[in-house]
Amino acid sequence: MRKKITLIGSLLLLGITAVHAQRYEQYKNTAPEELVKNKDLSQQELEAVHRYFRFELKDDKRASELEQLIIAKYPKGSFARLNAFQKASTGKNNEELINKGERFLQAFPYEEWRANRNGQSFIYYNTHRMLGTAYFETRQLDKFLAMCTPLDYKTENEIFRWNIMRAYAFKLLGQDTLYNVATPMINELVKKVKDGSYQEGGVFNKEQAQANADEQLDNQLGTYISLLRDMKKYEEAKTYFKHLSPKGAYGSAELNDTRLEILLQTSDEPAIRPFLEQCVKANTMTPRMLDELKKQYAKKQGSTDGYDQYLASLRSPAELEAMKAYVKEHMTSKEFMPFAVEDADGNIVRSSEWGDKIVVIDFWATWCKPCIMAFPGMQLLTDKYAKDDKVAVYLMGTMQTGDYKGKSTGYVKKEGFRFNLLHDNISKSTGGQDEVFKTFVPFFQSSAIPRKVILKDGVMRYTSEGYSGSPSKLAEELSVAIEILKNEQ
Repeated sequence: MRKKITLIGSLLLLGITAVHAQRYEQYKNTAPEELVKNKDLSQQELEAVHRYFRFELKDDKRASELEQLIIAKYPKGSFARLNAFQKASTGKNNEELINKGERFLQAFPYEEWRANRNGQSFIYYNTHRMLGTAYFETRQLDKFLAMCTPLDYKTENEIFRWNIMRAYAFKLLGQDTLYNVATPMINELVKKVKDGSYQEGGVFNKEQAQANADEQLDNQLGTYISLLRDMKKYEEAKTYFKHLSPKGAYGSAELNDTRLEILLQTSDEPAIRPFLEQCVKANTMTPRMLDELKKQYAKKQGSTDGYDQYLASLRSPAELEAMKAYVKEHMTSKEFMPFAVEDADGNIVRSSEWGDKIVVIDFWATWCKPCIMAFPGMQLLTDKYAKDDKVAVYLMGTMQTGDYKGKSTGYVKKEGFRFNLLHDNISKSTGGQDEVFKTFVPFFQSSAIPRKVILKDGVMRYTSEGYSGSPSKLAEELSVAIEILKNEQ
């Protein structure tokens, strides 16, 4: 990040065109002292001559002399600010970065710039990001919070994302300490979310800027609510769901699962079923949520008779048609190279023996977070077709190192998933565990995982990459593809 900050300043200084070069060629042999005395040259024009010296003439000596003279003449100007920012952006350690950053803000106060903005918002955005990280890493949390309070939403959001979210994910702070820092920040973000700070010509218009701000707040609220859940502050956590955007209220299966847990922990029985029904409509359900909805249905109806019809009735016909259209777009017909691999018990599984069976293969690895996150969805699919002898679902570990067999089987067993595991073969040419996966890569011109393929009659009929974040949506996507193949004549 720090190298990037310095690069930004350097690129800005390079902003001289051929037109500018011709415009300032008349000053080619003029002494810097004479230039700053010239009343016809504004500060901006002096800056342009400086760039001309530096980058067109490659005259570092005169460019440096002119630089110091401009700064002396306009000590609070944009040129002096940019120059000071570049010097403050480099440091060997946090102590040096804090020292330089604080001196910069004393010389060029943020409040003064906000009162008379001049297009140099990137300077304060990057300075506060750098300083915030240095404060956080050195545990100067009082300074960290005091610095954040006057900032705009865009800047404080980035500081929260980089420091608070990271500290939560990697357990860099104790929960109580993190709570004390995160709480005032999340409350400020809620108040500032509509300040328009993401709006920028050529990047975000007003509507796009607000949509981005709302999405960012949804993400930060998700982290904060999860922290409250972990701390068993359930009642407090419930108060923050109202700040989610309409899209974010039911849009994340992971956060929805957390919300269900909070509703259950607070015995908010009347809210559970309506909430889960909204999540079904959004197609953002986890296995636990589906189990709870079935319990709620049985409790009200006295049995689970008609549950499947009830569940289907909650889905929008238009959304179901959209899913079918998406699946049909990803249908294909590519003959694949037959293979034989080991399963978790050491038995050989041969693709040539599958015949007309519809076989789903999920290529995954223990190091791949999206792959792991997709497991609940794959479990839903596995359970749905467990008794269907025309369908088989396999998860094939690939691109792993060391004891890859033990890693795969150990992880799945530890997490309680019930999968049919396969192990990709070791490539004779590369020595990597990717022999089978590499035969499929040319079909989709990507080596990214997770990657789902559906095979039938020696042909790959469907493929999709990545994970949307919703177990129910993943299971539905693959189910739609399976049913299309089942209904083929």
